Amino acid sequence: MTQRFSTLFMLLVLLALTACQPISMDTKPSAPEMTALISEAEKQGDYAVAAEDYLAQAAESEGALKSAFQYRAAMMHYELGELAEADALLAETNLEQLSPREQLTANLLRADIALLNLDGQQALTHLDKIDFDSANEVQQKRILELRITAYDLTENSLEKALAHIKLDPMLPESERENNRLALWQTLLKMTPHALDLYNPGQPPAEDSGWFALAYAFKAYENNPEAMEVAIEDWQYSYPNHPADIEQLKKSIKTPLRLPQQLDLIGILLPDSGPAANAAQAIRQGIIAAHFNARSNVRLQFYDVQTGNNPDSNNVISQYDKAVADGANIVIGPLDKTSVELLAAHDALTIPVLALNRINEDIEQNNFFQFALAPEDDARNQAEYANKMGYKRAIVLSPRNDWGDRVAEAFTNEWRNSGGQLVTRAKYNETENDYSHILTPILGVDSSVQRYQNLRRTLGKSLEFEPRRRQDVDFLFMVGRPLKARQLLTQLRFHRSGKLPILATSHAYGGEANAQQDIDLNGLIFTDIPWMFTEQSQQDPAYAAVRRQATGDIGSFVRLAALGVDAYRMIPFLTAMSGSEDEKYNGATGILTINEQGQIERTMSFATIRNGLIEPLIIE
Repeated sequence: MTQRFSTLFMLLVLLALTACQPISMDTKPSAPEMTALISEAEKQGDYAVAAEDYLAQAAESEGALKSAFQYRAAMMHYELGELAEADALLAETNLEQLSPREQLTANLLRADIALLNLDGQQALTHLDKIDFDSANEVQQKRILELRITAYDLTENSLEKALAHIKLDPMLPESERENNRLALWQTLLKMTPHALDLYNPGQPPAEDSGWFALAYAFKAYENNPEAMEVAIEDWQYSYPNHPADIEQLKKSIKTPLRLPQQLDLIGILLPDSGPAANAAQAIRQGIIAAHFNARSNVRLQFYDVQTGNNPDSNNVISQYDKAVADGANIVIGPLDKTSVELLAAHDALTIPVLALNRINEDIEQNNFFQFALAPEDDARNQAEYANKMGYKRAIVLSPRNDWGDRVAEAFTNEWRNSGGQLVTRAKYNETENDYSHILTPILGVDSSVQRYQNLRRTLGKSLEFEPRRRQDVDFLFMVGRPLKARQLLTQLRFHRSGKLPILATSHAYGGEANAQQDIDLNGLIFTDIPWMFTEQSQQDPAYAAVRRQATGDIGSFVRLAALGVDAYRMIPFLTAMSGSEDEKYNGATGILTINEQGQIERTMSFATIRNGLIEPLIIE
């Protein structure tokens, strides 16, 4: 049994504790006349046949017997992993005609299915139908665990915290530490006012202590001395509280502190080497934002030699020079090796806003990573597909490291959100004809094979038009502009039809060319706000950047927008580093800072109509 559906087994074990007789998948209805309900197919583990049998018998039955058969059929569908069918059957069943324990199981199952579909509100509706006090402790534990997940999905921090507190004494000692850390992180999402207002008790009660301690941390997070005094007062009021204060302190990220008035911003960018062109675009963005701000802050650029080891790379010495020159913060470096070297530097006395993203965990709380990372595109597209109700995806990417990185980022995000990957294919960027790749993934060759088999069987020709497979909801395509145009044209030729094609910003060149981009019509992709005329024309920095743009215009503008946001975001870093809920609306998207200090971008959605980019409005 897969982990996804092991919940059924857990629920049935819980029920075994509520009666004298053990209950399992072979549970017999509580009414004596239903002792023969369990079919032979179910006893043998053939749940598909058992489900059909129960539905057939339900159709011929009435009242409680009909409800019991529907209930059993729903159990079979759940065991098979057919959640939609199980939920639909339970919705049709008159649960009041079942025994109390069967009603409890049904509502727990429906809540669990709702959570698997990321519908926290629906899960709470089903859980509210359960009499918590009449359930035994093991059942209560499961109810609280489901509620915690549902409150997390509905962003109800107060109720989630109360559920964690209620769950704590039911857990074995080995599980309490994780529960308390989760409780703590939940409380820290609340405001000091809410923590004080909704404190559920008085000293020295344990539940009251959690809220009071969180209040001390949140209310004085920018005043360490006052916080220490508040914690001492708390310890006096709650002498036997289980909270491990030292451990909880470690879980809190110390907020960044920058002076109100900056004197100097140091900028670490290479003047030469493979990253020089990208650095030039970023430099123009920073300068444009600086002049647009009419700021008195000085900018100082430091040339970074991008070697692959400390001996040939001068990023540390250039950072130290910026510090010695009086810089309050550093923007850069740009290349990944330099970012890794600087992240490992022990003496980061001023904050760093690096312009790349690395995989290593960073211990330092003043080191931030800001990049045009494909992971952001992937996360945005996975979220879009979820909003559209898509479940099954095809992934098509180039056969190289970059293609693997983008495809893997999307696949991870997609699977983490509950999506299914039907198939993945890779193409060579040196080729131009992709029929041998597209026909298999679209299932067109299978359609042709079925026709040929049928023609041989019947011995005569038939009217035939190949059809693509119908078991997928969309295709996620990774490709740069030229290949994106080629692939989209060939996908249509091979009867992709109305299958939605999603892509990252890399598919669009970034400069209006209706004649060239007509082949991209219908493509759904993410891109930075600056790519949309209405938004870019409202930003004076855009006009300055556009005048300086050279080479690949789309890449230049996107990189310049990165420089603009890196400069403009500095005054907001303190608030953003203290809370993932703090957002900055920038030229590259809506920006937030995660727990790793990485700046994540939520981008705009776009499509191509008549060869031109248009914003895509999501209902």
